[in-house]
Amino acid sequence: MSLEKVLERLEKEKEFKIEELRKKKEKEFADFVAKKEKEFEEWKEQIKRELENRLKKEEETLISQVKLKYLTESAKVETDIIYNLKTELLKKIKELSKDKYTDIWRSILSKENINGGYILLAKGENNLDVEALSKEFNLIPKEERIEGMGGFLIEKGNVIIDLTLDTMLEELVNNNILDIAKILRGEM
Repeated sequence: MSLEKVLERLEKEKEFKIEELRKKKEKEFADFVAKKEKEFEEWKEQIKRELENRLKKEEETLISQVKLKYLTESAKVETDIIYNLKTELLKKIKELSKDKYTDIWRSILSKENINGGYILLAKGENNLDVEALSKEFNLIPKEERIEGMGGFLIEKGNVIIDLTLDTMLEELVNNNILDIAKILRGEM
């Protein structure tokens, strides 16, 4: 073999090896690029999910805050309405004639089976015929007055019966609070 043919064969082998190496490296590069593109797409999807979750949580938080503010304001309005209702009811009771007002108390004392004891008027009580009730139910009026818009306490031994208008109105509202709330919310 001549030197030229050997060189030519070596040159072809070199070119073949270079071409083989180039194809191998191109394939490795293409695989690397595909792998990185896949990783990049997965990263983008992960970031997208994280952002969507974060937005969803922020949205839920905002909705919860708005609901809480609404419920707080609604409760405040309901409380104000109930307070105004009690005030108006107290005003209407206080506007009754002395006879009608005393008759209401007479029926309450009869239902409670009151017979004997001390009667202590509320500071705001000025419409009750104390003499008539005292005679009818064997009550002894005390000079001292208790806190309240109207009504009285009955003391009999260790038992105290609170018949102040404040307490009775509070009990009336508390016993009917569910119905009152339904009315205020338009459910009745």
